[in-house]
Amino acid sequence: MSWRSNRYNKKSSKDFGWSPSWLGMNEFNDDLHNAIIRFQVEHDLKPDGYVGINTFRRLQISHEAAMASPEGQNNVLIRDRLKPIAWHKTKKDLLPPNCYKNHKKERKPHVIVTHWDVCTSAASCKRVLEKRNISTHFVIDNDGTIVQLVDTNNIAWHAKGANKYSIGVDISCAYYTKYMSVYTKKGLGQRPLLSNSTVHGRKLPTHMGYYPIQIQAYTALIRFLCETYGIPLDYPKDDEGFLCTTVHKQSADNKFAGVVNHYNLTKNKIDTAGLRLDKIINNIRELES
Repeated sequence: MSWRSNRYNKKSSKDFGWSPSWLGMNEFNDDLHNAIIRFQVEHDLKPDGYVGINTFRRLQISHEAAMASPEGQNNVLIRDRLKPIAWHKTKKDLLPPNCYKNHKKERKPHVIVTHWDVCTSAASCKRVLEKRNISTHFVIDNDGTIVQLVDTNNIAWHAKGANKYSIGVDISCAYYTKYMSVYTKKGLGQRPLLSNSTVHGRKLPTHMGYYPIQIQAYTALIRFLCETYGIPLDYPKDDEGFLCTTVHKQSADNKFAGVVNHYNLTKNKIDTAGLRLDKIINNIRELES
């Protein structure tokens, strides 16, 4: 009976991270039950209307193929729907559902938390996240490709205490200068070096910064996310009105709406040192004025 499969599929959806929208449906009902059977028949699976592990694997492959950006179109996945973004390089490389929390209702994040991945590429970043069962929504690769790892409606595990109401954006950067040869051997060129970064009141050793194309991609993504979710174009400021380079009490207490560096939330982090959120946000404001 379909009511049994619907009950089963609700649990399956929660466990595996799929939704009825993957089959063109909105609810767990008889229509979904029949759609699953049709899908199973088309893919030589047992047509029982239950999304078990084998059906889910086929369903996930089909969904990811459907989400792939058509030639010349770049977009972001928001609640199982693709929304165009004004950037020329995007990619979907979704993490498995055990790395994030599937969120059924429409989510309304009010802050974007910026990280660096301490990896040499977006692909390496994904492997580390998958191994650790954690996640971020986006990672910006060395060539400026915006790689989406998690639907923005789902809760990624990237910043303890802030995950529920935030979107995580990583900029791929290995940080330590000893890894510079990795980039040059790949033909990516020297990364900028930052020697005046100060976080939590202390000056950091010289470290690798961000390729200009990464900053451009980050700017495009921030502009898109703020517009899409109504997130204010704002950044944490100190008592004198300058970019805050330590823990920002309002941000740490979930009373700030805007774009923050991870170090604004906790003294245990220094990312993203040297990232001038003030200049980036002000540039976006000028574009929109």
